[in-house]
Amino acid sequence: MDFDKLQHYKIVNLSRQLRAPTLIRVDINLPASHGMIEEDALRMRVYAHVLELYSDYTGLVVMSHQGRKGDDDFTSLSSHARMLRKLLPRDVEVDFVPHEGVFTEETRAKIGRLGKRQMIVLDNMRYFEEEKKWNLESNTYVPFFKGVVRTCVNDSIPTWHRTDSSLMCLPYIAPTLIGLRSSYELRILKDVMTSQEPKALIMGGSKLQKVSDLLKIAATGVEIFTGGLPGQLVARARGCDLGEANNRFLDEKFSGEEFEEARRLDSLFDGRNRLAVHHPLDFVVEEGGERKNVKIGDLPTTKGVIKDIGEETLEVYATRLQEKPIRIRAGPLGVYEESYENGLELTRRIGGDGLIFLGGDTSQELNEGGLLGHIEDSGGRICVSGGSFLHGWAGGSFPSVEELAQQSPPVLEQLQ
Repeated sequence: MDFDKLQHYKIVNLSRQLRAPTLIRVDINLPASHGMIEEDALRMRVYAHVLELYSDYTGLVVMSHQGRKGDDDFTSLSSHARMLRKLLPRDVEVDFVPHEGVFTEETRAKIGRLGKRQMIVLDNMRYFEEEKKWNLESNTYVPFFKGVVRTCVNDSIPTWHRTDSSLMCLPYIAPTLIGLRSSYELRILKDVMTSQEPKALIMGGSKLQKVSDLLKIAATGVEIFTGGLPGQLVARARGCDLGEANNRFLDEKFSGEEFEEARRLDSLFDGRNRLAVHHPLDFVVEEGGERKNVKIGDLPTTKGVIKDIGEETLEVYATRLQEKPIRIRAGPLGVYEESYENGLELTRRIGGDGLIFLGGDTSQELNEGGLLGHIEDSGGRICVSGGSFLHGWAGGSFPSVEELAQQSPPVLEQLQ
């Protein structure tokens, strides 16, 4: 990625670069369960602050998404708009447009009347079939917004690894800039990619990052410590029997192809012929309503369901990670929603300068564990991007940013 080239597209003077109305793509896709979004989510607070700042200079049309059609977390953004009203000062007007009213002349007229301290939140863009089928010639977003929107801002870095239409369309509507939060996280990504200091990635969560990305990251000398479902998957792919219930769950969760990809990680060794990708040595399981710490070799004799990394894993990981000047956590290591806290304890032991957190679920674990302030005040950094950050670290493309970079950079004179 040419970080220097992207400098030409960053916001450096809000009062001169933003014109009313401005169309902005953010990512307020939040943790959700049974259609109910997490009310106290860091990602929403971050973007509420950013949107308030932008609104001091221009009226805003806000685009985002929530979940995928057919998934449990797919829902309208009406709750998100309500949360924004609570988080923003009372003098900031927040209007919401449901999906059936988005692409109408009434909405276009509303956009044209927007002034400072006013914003319209459009409904979940994934209600529209073309959101996942970007095609400039047939896209309806461009002709709808073009002519009424005067500047665009791409501040949705967590989704930059995708080609969603609400990202790709922006440069074809009006002069487009990279948003403030995205610029901040790009600086962190650049620091990680260019630093020669030893690095470690602590990989948890509910899915395995693309193995091709992990292979490229590990090949640069980065040691990877897994937990969560990726930790179980890597252990199982290496021939570990995790017990009937856990084996069955992994078989349902991951495809045969994903197991094969996980086995590819076995080929990675560091310069001292040690494995560069580690899986937990023990787990905390729940069996009959009780919590037990079980070594990985004893899992076949228990009916317990894995809920967290175990005590030995915590000790070993903490010791090894304390040797790394740069430590990056991506995804929870256990079911923090049920107060399994070994992942939080690991965070406490490796805190300080050089600690970086990635993604919405990771930050939510910190939030619920009361560690957000501790991390930020002790030199740690927290990013709202997760998979997208790792994709960029692996050298992957950011299609909407690359599309933007093909356009002539907007200069202040053009934006006045």
